[in-house]
Amino acid sequence: MTSSAVIVAPHIQFFSGKQDSYTQVGSEWRRLTAEDAARLHTGVNRETREASVGVYVERRPNDLVRVGFDLWRIGSNLRPPVVERLERRWRQREEVNLSKSMLRSVCRRAHISRSFARFEISLHRLEEWKSELSAVLSNPESYEQL
Repeated sequence: MTSSAVIVAPHIQFFSGKQDSYTQVGSEWRRLTAEDAARLHTGVNRETREASVGVYVERRPNDLVRVGFDLWRIGSNLRPPVVERLERRWRQREEVNLSKSMLRSVCRRAHISRSFARFEISLHRLEEWKSELSAVLSNPESYEQL
């Protein structure tokens, strides 16, 4: 008999700008990037068994921001329909706002998969995407157990 594990939605936190934490690389200390902080935040708490996912937001040239997250440390992936829906929404929203040459460039750097996502959006759509990602990533039905 197989027992299906109940998936509990993770706590979502966004990271952007300069971080207050540092890390040691060899003999040098460097400030964590928003991506570093998001990766450190992602995981499952050993005592409470609560999952959390960090989403990073980094400024890019031409009034773009890169948004991304990585789920590998929470033991779940996004369901294929969720991935398809996110990718479709991203393409529909950004095709309207970007020139053809910029869209080609942004599409080459974008990747949305079951275990992680990294894509660029227009700066003025950031709050809209934060709401979208919060809704998707905090919904337990978006995930499938590994």
